[in-house]
Amino acid sequence: MITELRRGTGAEKSEGLPGRGQTALSMTGDGLGSGKRILLTGGRAPATLDLARLLRTAGHTVFAAESAPYHLCRASRAVARSFAVPAPASDPSGFASALARIADECRVDAIVPTCEEIFYVSRELDRFAGRCEVFAAPLDELDRLHHKGAFIRLAEEAGLPVPPTATFEAPDGWLPLLTDGAFADGLVLKPAYSRFASRVIAVEPREERLSPSVREAIIRKLAEAVGGVSPRRPWIAQKLLRGEEWCTYGVAHDGVLTAFAAYRSRFRAGRGASIHFVAEAHPALADWVARFVRHARFTGQIAFDFMEEPGGAVYPLECNPRATSGIHLFSPADGLAEAILAPGRLVASGSVATPAPGAGAMLSPAMLTYGLAQAVRERRMREWLRAFAGSRDAVYRRGDAGPAAEQLKLFAWLRRTAARQGLTLQEASTIDIEWNGER
Repeated sequence: MITELRRGTGAEKSEGLPGRGQTALSMTGDGLGSGKRILLTGGRAPATLDLARLLRTAGHTVFAAESAPYHLCRASRAVARSFAVPAPASDPSGFASALARIADECRVDAIVPTCEEIFYVSRELDRFAGRCEVFAAPLDELDRLHHKGAFIRLAEEAGLPVPPTATFEAPDGWLPLLTDGAFADGLVLKPAYSRFASRVIAVEPREERLSPSVREAIIRKLAEAVGGVSPRRPWIAQKLLRGEEWCTYGVAHDGVLTAFAAYRSRFRAGRGASIHFVAEAHPALADWVARFVRHARFTGQIAFDFMEEPGGAVYPLECNPRATSGIHLFSPADGLAEAILAPGRLVASGSVATPAPGAGAMLSPAMLTYGLAQAVRERRMREWLRAFAGSRDAVYRRGDAGPAAEQLKLFAWLRRTAARQGLTLQEASTIDIEWNGER
């Protein structure tokens, strides 16, 4: 079942739109050409909202599909029409069928998934063959990137530096690593499929000779974790790295990087998602990402978390083969829409769409809560004040204020969902779309 939530004010034009029999979009074309009809999924995310605005500014007609009853894109003037669809995690077939019907009804040229629903879209790629383009890699490729252990192995195959990492499939499977010299600096235990740094357990080096009671407590915590630890719910152990965390966001086509942004993770919501973003040049990270996507021959949006050690060495922590907050750093002039939809010129010239250094954005409500609390706790108030005063809000726009009000409704719904299911707010924000290796 699909329900149209609203008809936006990003007015559709009937003249000059491609018909069903025309080839409307070429992902390797030489230019954006006339406006395309793009369906975005994951309309709840601020990054999706920013992408919708960028696409609309570039002359495209944008539609949104979302399973949450409230979401930012449905209130945006950048979105022509918004549709409610089944939750992919509970009804994957119904979700894919709804997208196919929307694609037919709206004569969509391309579907661009943004959040973790991309895995459910990718699983149904055959459903869209001959119907429209889908900017998503096949599921096996996405799985290899999303699984934190498989991703590290793939990066190692590419000849890139990686931290020592091991996969374990039982609650006590990490114990032998306590005597492994590669992990002498400590361990980080985390689910192979996870997000927001959720359920991370750090084992400091001083705990190398853990008492039996402490070991049992960690084993019990792993056994009682959501889904437990098993071959179906594997975890990874990774060397505990110290330094400064960086995030990157990029776009690639057949192994060629067409967009790239890097930013430090300075203010966060808890231990996980960044809430403040400033574009910075980092040639070593740009080179790492370019080498990785070339080796993987990857096509799609792709993001990474890195740790830069004091000596300058960079190591990957995990990969997110989807959109992330790095989108907030791009202005319409930076070419992200071109990098996604028509990268031919960029590929031919070897150019990469990048945001201007110093471009800053933030999630204001989170900065006023999580960020401010972090600044007080870490005695970084001066840095927080500079960051808050020097960054634009990622959601509010003059002339498109609807999403700023909508986020209050979304937040209230997330709070009710979290309370009803015993989740954190961050867990509630993805519970209906997250993918943990299910086939």
